[in-house]
Amino acid sequence: MDTDVLFLKIERLRRLYRSEILTVPVERGDNGTFGLGLSDDNEVLRLHHDANAQVIEPGDQVISVEGVPLGRGPLSRLLAERFAERQAVTLTLSRAEPSTSTAPLTGDVFATLKLLRADGSLLQEYPSDLWRFRPDAAWGACWTLRVPRGVACASLQLQRSLLFTDPPVGSAVLQLDSLPAEELHTAWHGLRPDASRWSSSRSRPLGSSSLAGEVLISVQPRYRRDTGRCGEIQTDALHPASCPSLSGLPDPLRGGAGEGSVPPQRHD
Repeated sequence: MDTDVLFLKIERLRRLYRSEILTVPVERGDNGTFGLGLSDDNEVLRLHHDANAQVIEPGDQVISVEGVPLGRGPLSRLLAERFAERQAVTLTLSRAEPSTSTAPLTGDVFATLKLLRADGSLLQEYPSDLWRFRPDAAWGACWTLRVPRGVACASLQLQRSLLFTDPPVGSAVLQLDSLPAEELHTAWHGLRPDASRWSSSRSRPLGSSSLAGEVLISVQPRYRRDTGRCGEIQTDALHPASCPSLSGLPDPLRGGAGEGSVPPQRHD
C-alpha cells in the first residue's frame, strides 16, 4: 500500500474473553419478528419466542447479517433497510466458550500498531499510551501517521500492561488495500488469541474460529495509489466470508482517547 497518511483509531473494546465465531440461520416467528431482545450493542439479552431457541442463546453477540457487518448500528436498522422482505437470514455471532469467565477485564491496557509488508514482515511499529479499560464506554487510542512505501497490512496488538514480555491479549490484522481511499471505515474486528496466554491443560485448543475479544476500529487511508496484499495473513473483520472487516481526516493525534456512553436495549 502506498499512501501519504493513515488514520486509525480504536473506538471500543468488548468481550475480552475466549469465545468462538458461529454462523447460524434464524427465521421470523408467527408475529413477523426474529424474537431477539437485544442490548444497544447487539448482544442477545432474551428470546421473545422460541422460533430460534435452538440456535440462539442469551449472551450471544450479533456481528453481521448475511455478511453485512453491523458496526455501530443496531440490528433492527440493518434488517429494516436490507432484509425487510426476508423470512429467514443468516447471522454471524460470537459466543463465550463453555466454562469461560465473562468477568470484565480490569486495569490498564495499551495497543501496538504494526505496519506490515505483503509477506507479513514488520516495517514499523507504534505503541500507544496506557488507557484504563472501560467496557461501558468508548475509550481507546488513535494514530495519524505517514506510511512508508510497501505497507500492505496494519496489525493491532492489545496488551494489559507496559511489560512487553507479558503475552498479548490478542491481535487483529486489517487488509488496507480493500479499503476505499479517502473514506472512513468503521467495523468490529476479532482479536485473535495469543496461544501462550490462553493455552492450558483445562482450556480447549485454539481453533480458527477462536477469539480473545472484539475491537471496533475506524481506519482511513489518504492518497492511496498502488497496493500490495498480505499473502498468507488472515484478516479479522467479523463477517462470514472469513469467519474469524467514515468524513474528513481528524486532526493528528497519537495516544488520544474519546468517550461516549453505551445505552440499554431493543427488540428485533
